[in-house]
Amino acid sequence: MSLYGSGAVADAVVQAALASFLFFYLTAVCGLSNTLTGVSLFVALAVDAVADPLVGSISDNSHTRWGRRHPFMLAGAAPLAIALGLLFSIPSGLSGGWLFAYATAISIALRVSQSVVVLPYIALGAELSDDYAERTNIVAMRALFTVVGTILCLSLGLQVFLGGPRGLFHRTAYAPFGWSIAGVALASVLVASFGTLPALPRLHRVAPATGSLARRLLRDMVELFGNRSFVILFLTVLLLFTGVGTASTLGLHAMKFFWKLPPAAIQAVSLAAPVGILLGVPFSVFVSNRFEKRRVVIVSLAILTLYYAILPVLEIAGVLPSGQSLWVLLFCLTLVVGAVTACAGIGFQSMMADAADEHECLFGTRREGLYFAGLNFAGKAATGLGALVAGVGLDLIGFPTNLAAKAGPSLAIAAPVLTRLGVVIGPGVAVIYVLSTLIFLGYRLDRPAYARIQATLEARRRAAAP
Repeated sequence: MSLYGSGAVADAVVQAALASFLFFYLTAVCGLSNTLTGVSLFVALAVDAVADPLVGSISDNSHTRWGRRHPFMLAGAAPLAIALGLLFSIPSGLSGGWLFAYATAISIALRVSQSVVVLPYIALGAELSDDYAERTNIVAMRALFTVVGTILCLSLGLQVFLGGPRGLFHRTAYAPFGWSIAGVALASVLVASFGTLPALPRLHRVAPATGSLARRLLRDMVELFGNRSFVILFLTVLLLFTGVGTASTLGLHAMKFFWKLPPAAIQAVSLAAPVGILLGVPFSVFVSNRFEKRRVVIVSLAILTLYYAILPVLEIAGVLPSGQSLWVLLFCLTLVVGAVTACAGIGFQSMMADAADEHECLFGTRREGLYFAGLNFAGKAATGLGALVAGVGLDLIGFPTNLAAKAGPSLAIAAPVLTRLGVVIGPGVAVIYVLSTLIFLGYRLDRPAYARIQATLEARRRAAAP
């Protein structure tokens, strides 16, 4: 199980780099406008809207001696690493339209290669076990390695490559950072791919696909959105990660300018979230094995909503302490938010695997690849839709760009602009969380319902056995 879980490091370093560093790098360091940066990352997400289900469908219907998943993971490993390195190695002479074109093209290449690797990888996890509780443990192992990858990426960025006098504004430090995490991602995919090959004999077998690829994909998508559980999970996570992405994209802006944290505090608070997730993984397994996944997720969403709705407003009102007391408060609350996020994230991934079994019960086909294509696409909304919301939001409130060329770390931002920034990262994000929670309230696939699904599937398999 640990060899499988190690593959999550690749996705984690990509997501952490895009969510925490890319927006700041493109706007504050390279000089691309806030809105154009958001549009660039959104265009890559739009291409992903086609690539994700396509990769999922092809993987679901593949037949090779290495199974349905492993060939894709291996094929996408090198392109993923190369695109990640190039994205943080933008030539200094690029600006305006050429800078936008470069960032967009490389972002699209990264997103597509990420789909080729990550979708089959996550779908593989759903095939390793059919047990309701054990699936949560598999997802938890994946979450543990996600934390490892996230911490590694943030540490390399904030402490190793961007920890000098100019810190986040040191342009030439971004290229070695990008190629370093690219190497980590490549190694992660290779270890997970070759490490799980012995599990091939016990993975699900599917009937050979019929019809053209386009016809199969259309049929699969109709079936997919015919499952109410999937639709609810997809819309919930899409909105949830848009909110998460907006907050993460503006994280460095918020810590540097709104909260006015020094470099050491920025490093500590940034690392508090993945550490909180690490602490939340065993707690998530504990509560998920004792309570319904639905209840755990609802409580988690409520806590996250309150955090974003209240904390920045208290800072704007002047209620919160200043100096080291504020830094400690932010660190502790970020730990809690990380733990709560782990409970919600593990719950969603485990429920998506349950919904994939419900799909087989409803339609007689296995479609884990497509199901996790939906989850993967929703997760990428964090740096697609979230970046678009963040970019447009920053331009609407008048937040400046190209900060490195203007005054670097010493640049002062007008107080009204900072107040509006607090509204965006606080109540603005909370509204998205509320909408996500309202949609999720319609989810009904609980433990008894899943037991009935498994009983039906087992009866079918016995009847079909020779």
